[in-house]
Amino acid sequence: AHGFATNHIMMTMRRDFQYENANMWFQNLDKLIKYVNAQQTNGSDVNMFYSTPSCYLYALNKVGREWTSKTDDFFPLGDTPHGFWTGYFTSRPSLKRYERHANNILQVARQLNVLSQINLRSNIFDSSEAMGVVQHHDAISGTEKQHVADDYAQRLSEGIDIAADVINNAYDKLLPNESKVPMAAPQFLCQYSNISECLPIEGQDRFTLTLWNPTIHPVTHHARVSVTKEYWIRDPMGSIIPAEYILIPDTTKNIPGRKSSAQNQYIFTILLPALDFSTYYFEVKNGEIIEKKHLTTTRNEACILENEFLRVEFDDQGNLHQIINLEKRIAVPFTAQGFYWLYTSFPGNSSLPEFQASGAYVFRPLTSKTQPVSTTRTIQEVSLFQGAPTVEVEWTVGPIPIDDDVDKEIVVRYDTNIESASQYYTDANGRQVLE
Repeated sequence: AHGFATNHIMMTMRRDFQYENANMWFQNLDKLIKYVNAQQTNGSDVNMFYSTPSCYLYALNKVGREWTSKTDDFFPLGDTPHGFWTGYFTSRPSLKRYERHANNILQVARQLNVLSQINLRSNIFDSSEAMGVVQHHDAISGTEKQHVADDYAQRLSEGIDIAADVINNAYDKLLPNESKVPMAAPQFLCQYSNISECLPIEGQDRFTLTLWNPTIHPVTHHARVSVTKEYWIRDPMGSIIPAEYILIPDTTKNIPGRKSSAQNQYIFTILLPALDFSTYYFEVKNGEIIEKKHLTTTRNEACILENEFLRVEFDDQGNLHQIINLEKRIAVPFTAQGFYWLYTSFPGNSSLPEFQASGAYVFRPLTSKTQPVSTTRTIQEVSLFQGAPTVEVEWTVGPIPIDDDVDKEIVVRYDTNIESASQYYTDANGRQVLE
């Protein structure tokens, strides 16, 4: 077929907001398929039928040919001189993160269902369906209205609850028999761990933390557990492991909706085997003396983070000064850095290209002039772990004031002297490097 590599042709239905009357559309499609296939009696070799992307790919793979691949940007879209579709890459970041979290839970449930042979695949369907619906181009993109975003989040939440039941059933079956005496308590997911909240364990003298590695290779993970007491932490072999016991930042504790009374968190490094789980045991300390190393706190003075790979230097205002690769002896200075910059959005009506408004689809500041965001609304946490060749940066912002009815766009910005010629690398949904 012209324009296709094989005689398998995907006939897609295009346009937006055209299919509210689904019954009428499917009746017409049924007629189209019926009368096109009827021409086979006249020698036509066209056979139309309803299909799915999986069936289409299966048919293409059966052809047995080598396929080319596309490696550059899949969506470099700009429909007007001032309308570059880059806003939706960050619109509704909470829903984007929740979708990724729900997908993680779904994949774990699928894997454990198979490995434990509990045959609960049908139970996971609602979770899979919710994940599929949220892939809509006005869902994961963040371009939907608020009440629609709420509905997507509710679907994901209900799917996670179902997947959690499957995980619990699988975990109970996979536990060694001797570990079930006394009977293992049901597992639960800490859904608000991203705001340092896990209410079921608060005040408990004992609890366990189970982590599953869904990948096919071992993974080093840095676990964070918010607590209201001090604990001994034991690994799966029963040995006490070292952990950092630090304060939860006030900015996190003041997040609207957070109900936790936890003031501190444990951070510790674990190695998870491939496609397997590890359980860590928390037991409250009863006055025992434990060897401690006190944290060094600096205020208004330069400080340094360093491990065997990197040296990260900050100036006396807490700004990132430079990162040095110790192995290659390469330093990358940061010529200027505002942790958080606020752009006032362009308030156009989009009637003409020059009046293109900034919004969910298009990121368009009113001017290039920026202003720092109040530190009471932002926090940046820079972590450098032992044995890690990377620096982790996690930043929190909000709530963003909207009482003045002025849209605002907040970014974190780093300026370096790297001569990149505007070339950079990112990931393609975690699957490959995209240039």
